[in-house]
Amino acid sequence: MNTAEFLQITSYTVPEREAFVQGDTRVTFMEAAEHVNRLATALQRRGVQKGSHVGVMALNSPAYVETYYACAKLGAVFVPLNYRAKQEELTYMINTAGIEVLFIGQRYLDLLAAIRPTLTTLQHVICYDAAPEGMESYQQLIEGTEPEEIFVEVADEDPTILMYTSGTTAMPKGVLLNYGGMTEYVLSSVEMANPEDPNPDVMLVSVPFFHIAGATTMMLAPYAGRKLVILPQFTPEAWLEAVQKERVTMSFLVPTMLKRVMEHPDFAKYDLRSLKSITYGAAPMPYEVVRKAVDVFDWVDLNNAYGQTESTSTLTFLGPEDHKIKGLTGEELEKKLKRLRSVGRPRDDVAIFIMDNHGNILGPNQEGEICVASARVMAGYYGNEEATKEAIQDGILHTGDVGYMDEDGYLFITGRKKDLIIRGGENISPGEIEAVLMDHPDIDDAAVIGVPDLDWGEVVKAIVVRRPGSQITPEEIIQYTKSRLASYKAPQYVAFVDELPRNPMGKVLKTELRKTHGGPNND
Repeated sequence: MNTAEFLQITSYTVPEREAFVQGDTRVTFMEAAEHVNRLATALQRRGVQKGSHVGVMALNSPAYVETYYACAKLGAVFVPLNYRAKQEELTYMINTAGIEVLFIGQRYLDLLAAIRPTLTTLQHVICYDAAPEGMESYQQLIEGTEPEEIFVEVADEDPTILMYTSGTTAMPKGVLLNYGGMTEYVLSSVEMANPEDPNPDVMLVSVPFFHIAGATTMMLAPYAGRKLVILPQFTPEAWLEAVQKERVTMSFLVPTMLKRVMEHPDFAKYDLRSLKSITYGAAPMPYEVVRKAVDVFDWVDLNNAYGQTESTSTLTFLGPEDHKIKGLTGEELEKKLKRLRSVGRPRDDVAIFIMDNHGNILGPNQEGEICVASARVMAGYYGNEEATKEAIQDGILHTGDVGYMDEDGYLFITGRKKDLIIRGGENISPGEIEAVLMDHPDIDDAAVIGVPDLDWGEVVKAIVVRRPGSQITPEEIIQYTKSRLASYKAPQYVAFVDELPRNPMGKVLKTELRKTHGGPNND
């Protein structure tokens, strides 16, 4: 199935229903389909065909979504670029992807100009906003082209998106996602638009479209006939205002976003009663934050989604029922509270195994690498056969995440394989220590890394953000950790910082921490 059908079918069944909303811009499904046909025709006339690579470097917008569907109609590969990447990384991504056409937001024109001499494959640049002289604009393409019904046949194994990972340890890797995997994800997640539904859901997207959570939203919402309310960039105020104004029913947030929303000083002034569902994920959720969310959004279905770009998004789900703890006591309450630290159970189209370093499948409560079998697993890393062979072995995706499954099939993540600290032969998962630190009332944020040690090889170092007004000392933190964990897991060193470095999706950049805090006394 060509993913272009997600929008095409809905434009036939509910043509007048609003598809995309951003500020004062409101686009119906019929209008969106016409824009897509015009754009696909314009791109085809500029040489874009099946297999061509088309890039986007811009903030979220309705035009961004329409660009994806125009590429899908042509069988072209859509390459959303992280506009926060450094010049060297952008040059690397554009050249290695072989991008021929680039759609760009006006605010990134200077950045493009700085790297343009180094770009070897780029032929056309199209600006979403008012274009400078000599450059085409998106609006000109739409208005100057008659819509033609173009539809290129694709196979399930044909690539539809080339999405670059965050590149926290090296240059970004390009993840090839195919039509079959994307279709499998959408069809197993939502039902087709219902013309008889008097109150269709309204979905708010505030994560960037260059992230897998944003990219899949571009497909889930149109196929289900949901209005997609688009934030160019997330701020707590923008999110709260959009929910209130557009009567949003569902939204995805990364943990740091959810935390900032709940901590906004005017939170209580907004009418958020339209919300039915909030899904969080893309980074570890601090236990204290999810506990607060359970109380603050007590009328909302909360969901925790764990997945990867390499798995075409969600692998496991911790559903609404697992978040309901009101009125529970004793053993039942303890079980639910423990599960709130998990990422739930595998989706129906996913099989998860915990494996040791020798490829043996481990039993319940045994820690190892999280491995995945699913039709949604990526085709591979573009142009990187060695990395592909390392990640996919015998059809199984090795995620690089470390964790365990309990006897009920709930998955608990304890860290990244590359972040494991080996102290005197003992493996230590940073996530376990970070969870304990985050439970301390005087600690607002924390991350753990390994630092070199002459006696033990590596020892634990904690980088901590104190809560405002807190005077907690390194000694108190070390003793507190020893009271909760085996003593060898306790930090030997503690550094205090104002904030932890994070990527746009809220994941702590351990590489940056190692550069700054990689020794016992270099803080």
